[in-house]
Order: sequence, then structure tokens, then C-alpha cells
Amino acid sequence: MNGKQSPGAAPPPARSQRQRQRPTPNAGLLVTGLIALGLVPILANALRRIALSLAAADGPIDNGSHALPVPVAVHIITATIFVVLGAFQFSPGFRRRKPSWHRMAGRVLVVVGMLVALSGLWLNQFVSFPAGSGELLYVLRWLAGLGMALCIVVGFAAVRRQDITRHRQWMIRAYALGLGAGTQVFTLGFGETIFGKTALSVALLNGAGWMINLAVAEWAIRRRRPWNQPSGDTAKVPVP
Repeated sequence: MNGKQSPGAAPPPARSQRQRQRPTPNAGLLVTGLIALGLVPILANALRRIALSLAAADGPIDNGSHALPVPVAVHIITATIFVVLGAFQFSPGFRRRKPSWHRMAGRVLVVVGMLVALSGLWLNQFVSFPAGSGELLYVLRWLAGLGMALCIVVGFAAVRRQDITRHRQWMIRAYALGLGAGTQVFTLGFGETIFGKTALSVALLNGAGWMINLAVAEWAIRRRRPWNQPSGDTAKVPVP
């Protein structure tokens, strides 16, 4: 009666496989939050671009754009896939229940992620942006696009070596950069209210969005969580 288990007593029943694989509420909230954060600026930009393309029939648009360029459509479509599909990769229960789906989705994310980065670089180089965009913002966009592409390449190379831990780390960084526009909704919204809108403030507030995401990504990578540790079904998975 002292609370200690007697030597002959049976051990407590182990949790069933279904119980171990049940997704936690925190994981569901994380996936939902990531999707919401990423889709808000994507949908806003898509509606704006559609409006510009419809108005193009009456002549050039005030920012120098004409009809909807193919890279713009590619950027919007691939960014949507990257945000939604990538969010589910953060669910440990989903990865355990569907390891083959996780690997297939990972291959898709590598392709669409590269298209997001490259189409973003194309837009930065060839599409005129509204007033308030200066040279510093142009440079920051180049750094973000190249950084995202580099993270994806390094992450893909890691999974080819079956280094799953490093693969996840670099793909988390790539996802953080790809989600920059979501955070920039808040840094620009609050920052312009406080500091005003100049070329310098717009550039720094955009840069703050990417830096905040990278800081959160590094914190998540270093925090010991189940989704950040190699699981038994993915730690040594041969990649064709």
C-alpha cells in the first residue's frame, strides 16, 4: 500500500498503436496556423494580380505591369502548394501514419519550393513594384530567394545521404523563408503605423519578417520536440 509496484505485478498496459499515432491538438493548431499565415498574403496578392490583369485591357497598369505574367501565376500556385503541403510535414502523427505520403509530399515540396524561389527572383528582377520599393528591398528579396533555394538544395542533398535530421533542419529554414510574406503582413502593418512609410522603412520591415521567421525556425530546430527528432520509420529511409 506504499504506492510501489510489487515485483510480481503486471506492468501497466502499453498504449496502443492508434493512441501513439493520434495527432496532438498542438500539432493540429500548428498546421492550421501555418496554413492561415501563409494563405492570407497569397490570396491577397492573387486577387490584386487578377484585378490588374483585368484592368490591363484598358492600357498599362500604374506599376508598369500588363497582363498576368506566367511567372506570377507560377509563383502564386506553387506558393499555395508549398504553404499547405509543407504545413502537414510538421505533424508527427501524420508522418507516422502515412510515411510514404510524407516522402512523396517531400519530393513535391522540393520541386514547388524551387519554383517559388526562382519565380520570386524573376519577379524581383523584371516586374516593377509600387512606389516605396527601394534598392535595399531589391537586395533583401534576392537574398531571401537565393537563401530559400539554397536551403532546399542542401536539405535535398541531406535526405539523399539519409541524413534525415539535417534534411529536416534545412527544410524548416526553407519553409520559414517561404512563409515570409505572412509575417510581413504584420511587420508592415504595425511598422508603417509606427514608423511611417519610406523606402528604408519598407525594406527593413520586410527584412524583419524574414528574420523573425528564421529566428523562430532556429528556435524550433534546437528545441527537443518529437517532430524534430528522427523517427523510427524515417530515420533510415532509402531514397530512390
